[in-house]
Amino acid sequence: MVVFKKVLVANRGEIAIRVMRTCKRLNIPTVAIYAPNDKHCKHVLVADKSEELQSDKGMIPYLDIDAILEVAERMKVDAVHPGYGFLSEKSEFARKVEEEGLTWIGPSAKAMSLLGSKLDGREFMESCGVHTTPGTLKPLEDAEEAKREAKRIGYPVMLKAAGGGGGRGMRVVESEGEIEQAFESARAEADKAFKDPKIFMERRVIKPRHIEFQMVGDSKGNGFCLGERECSVQRRNQKLVEETPSCAVNEVMRKEMFPRIEAALVKAGYQSLCTFEFLMDASGELFFMEANTRIQVEHPVTEMVTGLDLVEIQLKIATDKDVSEELLQAKPKGAAIEFRVNAENPFNNFFPAPGRIEKYIEPAGLGIRVDSHAYEGYMVPADYDSMLAKLIVHARDRQEALVSARDALDHYTLTGCKTTIPYHRLVVRTKAFRSGVYSTDFIKEHPPAELLKQESFSTFEVER
Repeated sequence: MVVFKKVLVANRGEIAIRVMRTCKRLNIPTVAIYAPNDKHCKHVLVADKSEELQSDKGMIPYLDIDAILEVAERMKVDAVHPGYGFLSEKSEFARKVEEEGLTWIGPSAKAMSLLGSKLDGREFMESCGVHTTPGTLKPLEDAEEAKREAKRIGYPVMLKAAGGGGGRGMRVVESEGEIEQAFESARAEADKAFKDPKIFMERRVIKPRHIEFQMVGDSKGNGFCLGERECSVQRRNQKLVEETPSCAVNEVMRKEMFPRIEAALVKAGYQSLCTFEFLMDASGELFFMEANTRIQVEHPVTEMVTGLDLVEIQLKIATDKDVSEELLQAKPKGAAIEFRVNAENPFNNFFPAPGRIEKYIEPAGLGIRVDSHAYEGYMVPADYDSMLAKLIVHARDRQEALVSARDALDHYTLTGCKTTIPYHRLVVRTKAFRSGVYSTDFIKEHPPAELLKQESFSTFEVER
């Protein structure tokens, strides 16, 4: 039995609700926090208690560590779960939570600093014998150094923000003439988004597949890999569709890869969930990109095939419970696919489309799951991430999962604002996706408007 008197969920929306549901099942009371303009978000209603964040620092309240800790003290919680996004990968937040005498439901601040840093993480993984994409292991000083490194590495290259992700502070550079402008704009965007202007460089892998591994470090010093996820359907370097297992990973690769990355996790002294993200080139070689030191958005597909509750695993590890036998017995079965339902117009370059939800009906049935904070009458704000829900399907194999996904998407109704559901309906009908042979260029090669023409569907059929 997991013993916490009260858990504060330092997040909002879908992931806050996801954490709260596991806590409720385990009879753990929860506290929600909300920004003044976010009091109608569903997580506020789901929690046992809720408190408005009082922040006067000119930032998004969910990023104000002191304001969150003030609520934690006032509500007498004994643990904090950060969810994903916002402060979830900030070692400073973890450290301050621990200094307050509270339990941080996640890895230690030290482990977060090591693996959560893109540059330190790359250097560490190289020391563990895990290949990284050719690039720099230190921040670039200026555009001139960027030019020298690009010449050494070979074009095309990627300039990337050291302090964050999600596509912000990232630029593709095809030639030396583009370096200076790309470096300055990437640095400015990184500084604005993450308060960290440091930029590093990697060789750009042409038409890669994005493969990630769900890792767990238990409280007894063991490392486990619960399988891989394919996350190659992306727009603006952010994922839209994820699935497990990946069509590009075979048993030989798993037997070679799993022990190596499990050993790296143990060497890092890591306890809790972690995701190791890789790029796979055309030859099938995997290159480590970064580690995500928190629960991942797409964790439900792993839950569906393993039968595990990964939030419960986090809670158990945080209370020093032995989960090794539970993890060893969790052998993946079948296939699962997740579709992110975002308030975006896929036929207008996935431009954000906030608005009031008029009608909302979720699909249901065997092997169908929806994690969401959407409801009829909800005014989708423009201030936060556009994701409203995640549709997850699970079946005996990928072919059955595709059939289930098509049916579930056809019965998912959300009107009042544009969403990515119409595009997902096209994706599951597209030969390239159904074949399992695709890359991170999928959306570029199969834009929504073109798919609509190629697959001979009317707008009415797709947007119904």
